[in-house]
Amino acid sequence: MTQAPYRTKMRDSMVAIASRIVMEEGLPAVQARRISQEAGCAVGTLYNVFGSLDFLIIEANAVTLASLGDTLANADTATARPSSLAERLLALALAYLRFANDNRQAWRAVFEHHMAPGTDVPAWYRERQGGLFALVETLLVGAIADKEERSSASRALFSAVHGIVAISLDQKLGEFNLTETERQVRFVVNSIADGLSRPRTATTT
Repeated sequence: MTQAPYRTKMRDSMVAIASRIVMEEGLPAVQARRISQEAGCAVGTLYNVFGSLDFLIIEANAVTLASLGDTLANADTATARPSSLAERLLALALAYLRFANDNRQAWRAVFEHHMAPGTDVPAWYRERQGGLFALVETLLVGAIADKEERSSASRALFSAVHGIVAISLDQKLGEFNLTETERQVRFVVNSIADGLSRPRTATTT
């Protein structure tokens, strides 16, 4: 009768430990032996609970995704109404930049972690990722009628902003400058929103 509660306790403890390590030190610091020692259990317990270290990292990254999702949703909610599409998209984009800047290690871990060859990312985690795209997609309903095209557009917009943020934070093109990065994000988002406001023709494949 006590096995399930113990397992749940150990699972929650190790996820919390992994999340803290990712936040403070980054993905390379997440090691099975260290987490097990901090949780007060054997290394085998970690593998018994999660199956592999990869799945524990997925759980830790899910915590980051949830925090990011809340940040983006709150940014849109806080945007004064009525607001244009550009203003609402920009609120999300700038919130994304600031989250990434404030949580660099955890944010990077979401994109740097790769499952072992032959192992798929859990479906529930893909759904969490999809929730971020859904925030953007919802704003595009009035601009793009076709659901499939709207879904693709939301991913393209997300990718465009992510690319600017990633290049800037990784200092690929020079020293990181928050003001300049915000300027670039504004340019891309405003340009896309302006394009969406114009009459559009149906796309063909």
